[in-house]
Amino acid sequence: MTKVAILGSSGYLGSFLVHSLKKKFKIISHSRKKINDKIFKKNIFKEVIGDIKKPKTIDSILNQKPDCIIYTISLNHIESEKDISKSIKNNFLPFNNLIQKIKDKKYKTKIIYLSTMQVYGRDYNQKVITENYNKNFDNIYGLTHSMCEDLLISNKKKIDFHCLRISNTFGMPVLKNINCWWLVMNDFCKNSIKNNKITINSDGTALRDFVTLETLSKVIIKLVKIKKTFPIINVCSGKTFSIKEIAYRISRNSFLKKKKIKVIIKKKTKTKKKKFTYSTQILRKLSIKPYQDFDSNITQFLKCLKKL
Repeated sequence: MTKVAILGSSGYLGSFLVHSLKKKFKIISHSRKKINDKIFKKNIFKEVIGDIKKPKTIDSILNQKPDCIIYTISLNHIESEKDISKSIKNNFLPFNNLIQKIKDKKYKTKIIYLSTMQVYGRDYNQKVITENYNKNFDNIYGLTHSMCEDLLISNKKKIDFHCLRISNTFGMPVLKNINCWWLVMNDFCKNSIKNNKITINSDGTALRDFVTLETLSKVIIKLVKIKKTFPIINVCSGKTFSIKEIAYRISRNSFLKKKKIKVIIKKKTKTKKKKFTYSTQILRKLSIKPYQDFDSNITQFLKCLKKL
């Protein structure tokens, strides 16, 4: 069975991938600290604990001879913007050390790197953003992910890889106490259940693309198995919504029909945004259906939140 190492298994995306991929592959789970969840750890092939910034942790992972490494480690967007030196130290340098070790030892392992749509920036000059669109990041988070992408691209003759430029993910966390409730969709859905209101701290005109954790998992399962090389892949729904539209769609969701969900928009000034969509051309080549029934996905998420 294929051995897959998931680096950053205690995070929001990493933990979900461990949960969904362990049915398909032998999972080598890496986290900085021990995960005390017996159900989560069930059927994991190998657990590696240690700081990814330390060489011995990288050696421990590579000594397991994974066929594929999924790299999910990064400070989140908010933390990344606080200090560029700290962001490079955490978001780029450990990944650089991993790639250099793979090259030096001539390990044969595929790399799936979880990047972000933020490498494109926000000031788009065309309506459809394909994987060939020039990068124009305007924040530290986008910069550090772009650096990791460029590292892989510069080694494309030596390393098989996929960079996944992911839009805004949403869905239930697998582990308790994961800091994922600042994410737009997660925040709106949770507050609609717990507080009967959704608060938008902007004017709500910003446009976003949302993709479920399940879709991300399907894409990665497909990429682990295939031999074709798609260096850059947009992982998205291919549909964009304004923040305000998302808030009202959640408030009117059929699961909340017995509640009155108040939508509060704190800034009344309206900014006109250029309409755009992210291309799903590579996802379609992978036979992935990116856009599903959006409202059904929200309903399913709300039902899970109700059980908390």
